[in-house]
Amino acid sequence: MKILTLIWKLVNSKVFSYVIVGLLIMMFAGQCKRSTDLKIENAKLEQNVSAADSTIIEYKNKEGVYEADKATWILSEKELKKQNKNLFDQVKAQEGNVISLNNTIIRLRQDTTILHDSIRYLTKIIDSAIQIDPEMWILPWELRYDWDDNNHDYFKGKTLLKLDTTTMEVTHLDTQMDDRDSKIDVTFGEKVVGGKYNVYIQSKYPGFSAEQMTGVFIDPNTNKDIKKLIKKRHWFTGFSISVGITPGYDFVNQQPAIVIGPTIGYSIYQW
Repeated sequence: MKILTLIWKLVNSKVFSYVIVGLLIMMFAGQCKRSTDLKIENAKLEQNVSAADSTIIEYKNKEGVYEADKATWILSEKELKKQNKNLFDQVKAQEGNVISLNNTIIRLRQDTTILHDSIRYLTKIIDSAIQIDPEMWILPWELRYDWDDNNHDYFKGKTLLKLDTTTMEVTHLDTQMDDRDSKIDVTFGEKVVGGKYNVYIQSKYPGFSAEQMTGVFIDPNTNKDIKKLIKKRHWFTGFSISVGITPGYDFVNQQPAIVIGPTIGYSIYQW
């Protein structure tokens, strides 16, 4: 009976009420965290559905440069193995621990308008025709396209001709390319578009297009290397506002009390 009396007093005491309120606050905080975690998981799910289903979006940006975008995956390496084996194999083939990886197949294709009407190219015979027998000649040539300061194509080769000394008729026998020097300026990265994490590639090179694009960003919550790179401060992290449950003393009623309410503090050490 004595124990029951003590329990009854405790249940009817203010301290018990304070404890119940504190527990309710902690339960509410836990529910908020679970709700936030669920929203993050849903956002990741929407991102990965978009990565699986979306096609490449091609356009010219505000500077007139060709650009291609596509949603990328956000997965752990374990999840990546199930969702995209090809990307997973490329990640595992790299040295070190991969944070993100993007793969693009590009196509370079120029039509007659670009190749013939460009004012920036120069075609010339770079040496005298070389006679290799009474009727056979080799003609060295060079073709240069300077698209701009960062993009060019240089070609060198030779053409084999046959000259009929009787009719003076010239016959083309063969053309070979001996050397090619191409310089292509490409920008490649990641950005957020419409709430989705996209991989993009862009270039001023004429005839540049993205044939295929795919990429993965290893989920930071599962990547120990990202956690190491983004070190969390522990000492003297600054001021904070929170709801606190603190033991104290009620000077009005001259008894110990539990104080519940908003608190302002300065963190000396944070785990």
